[in-house]
Amino acid sequence: MRETRHAAWPAFAAALCLVAYLFPYLYLPGVWWRAIPSTAVILLLGALVYGRDAVKLFGLKMSPKEIAVSIALFLILLPAFAYLIFSVVVVEPLSAHRYRYPLWQVHQFFQVFNDEIILRAACLTLILRVFPYPKTAILATAVLFSVGHHVVYRTNSVLIDWPAMVSLFSFGAIANVLFVWCGHIGYGVALHYAWNFYRFNSVYLLDGRPLSEGMTFNYVEGNVWVVTGSVFFLALLFVAYASGGRPRSRGSRISFGDVPQHHDASD
Repeated sequence: MRETRHAAWPAFAAALCLVAYLFPYLYLPGVWWRAIPSTAVILLLGALVYGRDAVKLFGLKMSPKEIAVSIALFLILLPAFAYLIFSVVVVEPLSAHRYRYPLWQVHQFFQVFNDEIILRAACLTLILRVFPYPKTAILATAVLFSVGHHVVYRTNSVLIDWPAMVSLFSFGAIANVLFVWCGHIGYGVALHYAWNFYRFNSVYLLDGRPLSEGMTFNYVEGNVWVVTGSVFFLALLFVAYASGGRPRSRGSRISFGDVPQHHDASD
């Protein structure tokens, strides 16, 4: 009972952060700076409610080495994903016009940052306080991540096909593993931002006609190479995590206070 009451305050604060996270999507569509106020509000709420523990809750506790590795990972993935999207995925009759408006890249970063601190770090941390089974939580929240995309775009009469859903699930699970295994969102942000950097700053055309953002998932994330690659990498990473290995940085885990933990990385 004490542990349940202890988890109520983080859940309440997370609900307030969720409101701040969703606000720009509902009331500031198409504004390049819309994610920045949300970031400020979320971090302020976290600091007020959790104090220094907010750094850990949001997955921001990183060593200088982990920060450097995260930046290096982003710089490596950026050209790799650009090649994958524009040389492998975008082929006739699908084409793309690239728009690299600098300020919109700022929006992409803060949007990714908000996604990772709310949907990844805070969500998984709070779930694992009351349900300390990391592998199950990793896969279950990845399902929610993919289904969430389906529901959002379904409201605009767009149906995301199952291959794209598989890629979305795989990405969510990969980012979840990286967070639970390493205890921070640095690698997840690098992966997420490198993908979004070009992915959502282009206009995709099918036989010369623009596609809606929702429909682009079926042609980009639903591409056979994207599906196969994401599933393959998830399988390798998940097996490494489940085997009890340690990442080469410092091998830190998420800290869940006084809730009993499974330090052997198994359910």
